[in-house]
Amino acid sequence: MGGHRETWLEPLDGVDTRSGPNTALRFFSSSVPGNGLGAYNAEPVRILVEGGAQDGVAKGISGGRVVIMKGYNHDGKLIDGSVGKSLAYGGTGGFVIVQGDADSRACIRLSGTDVVIGGEISKPLNDSLGFIGARANVKGFLCEYMTAGRVIVLGDPGPWICAGMTGGVLYLRLQPHLNFDQAAIQRRLAKGAKVVVQEVGENDLKNLRELLTIYAEELKQNHQSEEAQKILNLLVDWKNTFVRVVPLGQQEDQRVATE
Repeated sequence: MGGHRETWLEPLDGVDTRSGPNTALRFFSSSVPGNGLGAYNAEPVRILVEGGAQDGVAKGISGGRVVIMKGYNHDGKLIDGSVGKSLAYGGTGGFVIVQGDADSRACIRLSGTDVVIGGEISKPLNDSLGFIGARANVKGFLCEYMTAGRVIVLGDPGPWICAGMTGGVLYLRLQPHLNFDQAAIQRRLAKGAKVVVQEVGENDLKNLRELLTIYAEELKQNHQSEEAQKILNLLVDWKNTFVRVVPLGQQEDQRVATE
C-alpha cells in the first residue's frame, strides 16, 4: 500500500450512526491497496480509497460500502481512481463505487450489489480499429452471469457484456457525440447474450436517482463538489441520457438471485 499518508478506523463523515455503529477504513494520498480489498465486506464496514486498487475489490461483498476515488499526485492533480479485475465478483449486497475505470470481469455473477463505475469516455470512439476493450472504461465481460443488482457505467462498458445475464439491470449512458450510441451498445453485447436494450422509464428514474445521488455524495465528501454536480446534472434529461440492459422478458428489477 505504497504512498498512503494515513489509515484509520472511525465513523464516516455525514453518516447517521443512530441505527448502529459505522466503521470506516480510509486510505489517503494516492494509495493503491493490493488484491482483495473489501472482499466479503459486510455492514458496518465502509472502505474509502483515494488512489486506486488492484484485483478482486469487493469480491463477495454482502453489505457496507467500498468506494474507490481519485487521489492527488505529487503535483496536486486528481488521478486514477481505477481498479483491477473482478470488481464485486459474486456480490450479494452493499454498494460499490469506482470513480475511474475497471479491468475485465467487473460484476461477474453479481447477485444483489449496487455498483457505479464512473470512468468516462475521453475522446470519440472508433470501433473500426478493433480491440474495443483496449480503449474501454471496462475491459470486457461486464455483468457476465449477473442474477440481481443494479449497475451504472458512465463510460464505455467494453466488449462481451451481459453473457449469461439472467437478472438485475445495467444502465448505460448514451453519448452519441462520442460515438457511443445504440449501435455501439449492440456491438458490445456478448454473442448469444439473451438481453434487450430498452429506453428507461419511471421505475428506472428511482434507481438512477438513488445510485447517482449516493455517488455524488461520495464525490462531495472527497472535495469534488463540481464533479458531484456534473453527476447530478445527468438526471435532468435522464430519459435521453440513459438506456437499460435487462434479460429478455424481465420487466422489473430482480431483487433475488435466480441461480
